[in-house]
Parts: sequence; C-alpha cells; structure tokens
Amino acid sequence: MKVFHLWGINGEPSFISPESVALYWILNNSELGYLSTDDDNDVREVVFSNNTDLSPTGHLPLLIISDEGAEEVKISGFDNIIRYFQQFPAIEEGNNEQLYENALMEHLIHNFCPLTLYQLYLNKSNYVGFTRKQFSKLLYFPMWYNVPISYRATIRAQCDKQLNLEYALVEEDPDYVSDEETSMKEAANVAQSRTFKLKAKSLIRNKNELFETKHNLQYLNKMVDILKDWFSIRYMVLPREHTPIAADILLWANIYVQVSLPEGTKVLDRIKEDLGQEQANNIMEMIHKLSTKSAVLKERHPTFQEQGNAVMSLYHKGVSFLG
Repeated sequence: MKVFHLWGINGEPSFISPESVALYWILNNSELGYLSTDDDNDVREVVFSNNTDLSPTGHLPLLIISDEGAEEVKISGFDNIIRYFQQFPAIEEGNNEQLYENALMEHLIHNFCPLTLYQLYLNKSNYVGFTRKQFSKLLYFPMWYNVPISYRATIRAQCDKQLNLEYALVEEDPDYVSDEETSMKEAANVAQSRTFKLKAKSLIRNKNELFETKHNLQYLNKMVDILKDWFSIRYMVLPREHTPIAADILLWANIYVQVSLPEGTKVLDRIKEDLGQEQANNIMEMIHKLSTKSAVLKERHPTFQEQGNAVMSLYHKGVSFLG
C-alpha cells in the first residue's frame, strides 16, 4: 500500500505547494513512466490531508509505504519520491540520463522553486489576495492563522540570501514614532504629535511600497534569467523530443502557480517578453495539458488520525517532544 499525502482541497492539489501539483500530475499520467512498478497488486491512494505533522521533515508531499509484514516507510519531498520510483535503478556505463535528470532537478529546486515561494509569501498582493485565504480553507483553526505567518518568516530569510532583499522594517526606521513615545508627549502637544505620527506612518508605508516594487523587479529579473539558463542546459543534455522528465513537470508546476496568482499576469508577460511568444505558448500548452488531465488514481478523505486537527496536532507534538 502506497499513500501519497498532498496539499489540496476538493479533489485538486493546492497552489501553495507546487511539489504537490507536480506529483499529482505525474501520479495521473502513466505515460511519463516514473511511478511504474513490477507489482501489479500495488495499491495507491491520494489523500489531501494537508497535515505536515505526518512528515518526518515537516513538509508535503509525503509518500507512506505500508506493506504487510514490513516496517512503515515515509519518503517526503517531490525529488525523493521521484528517486524512489526512478526508472533506472542502476546507471549503465555510457548512459548518463539519470545523472542529467538528477542534476536538473537539483538546479531547479535550489534556484527556481524559491522564487515561487517568494511570490506566494513575500509578494504582498499574492499573500493577502491568495495565500493567506487559501490556508483558511486547507487547515483547522488556529493552524490556518499561525502557519502562513510562520512560513512567511522562514521564506523571507531564505529569499533574503537568494534575492539580496532589503526591508524597511518599521521597528528599525528612525522616523517611526512608537505608541510609548507618543504617550509621553505632553497633553498640549497631543494633536501635533498625532499628526506627526500619521505622517511618519505614511512615510514608512511609502518606503515599504518602494522596497516591494524593487523586490518584485528583482524577482522578475531572476526568474527569467534562471529560465533562460534552464532551457539552455535542458536541451543541451537532453533532446527537445525527449519524454518530459520529472524536473520538467516540477518546473511547469512552479510556473503554473506563479502565473495563476493575483500578480500572475505580470509574470506571464515577462516570460513572453524575454523568452519569446513561442516558448511561452509551449510552456502554457504543456501546463494546460497536464492540469486538465482526468484523475486516474484513487483519492480518499483523510482519516481522523491523518487530519491536521487540534487533537492530532497536540498528539504529534507530544510524540515529537518525547522523542
């Protein structure tokens, strides 16, 4: 028995997890040949549990293998799951195809995937207009409120290094007037102080908007530069007519998420501008083909133990604490 735990709702993978989208596409496309096994009795299920507590790494997607008489095995992460089902268990001499695939996957995960996280969590329009709302549909209270905030802080630190981001943090701005400072003003100066505070807040807001505009431009530049490098390397090591590889699927899933967010039109326009209309059309055609393919794998609702409800969340925290 193999159970694939993904982020998703209403029978569809969620955009908050491009890896869940990519794995779902592969699971429902046998032509790609990644998840084939020699066992005709192999039972597989998809569960949109949205429960990262089940994963040893705290991330989804997750594959749980539970065969009778054998110890349960958990494999988390798109790349690790794909490697488990890799077509070529042993690399033959002179056949470097798997090495190329693995290298492309690593390049994608370390360079392009973080840009999708930037769009989901650090682009204010996307975060407020989509990501935060999506978690309220995927998780139980209070997790749906706390989790995106926690993810946002983690991803900000990650993207700081890659995009060299700067932030006009309110608490560090010398023009910011705190409530404590305001309360210390003399009564006669309250009105003046309040006006000054409003002006200071307006200044901070304008600074943050400028920083966000700068960050979004940095993201767009980085995104198209990585795509240019990707396609150059991809078609140099593997021919264009080669069957799509797992890294291709993950790339398309990331692009699919980026162009589907509230700010997605800007992303697609930039891809067309820098990569050309033909390349953009090819990408969107593949995305459409994969995203509209009918589901073939059995899907079931999560059991109580698989849900990320408050009771099970406390249980998993207790188990983790006790080691």
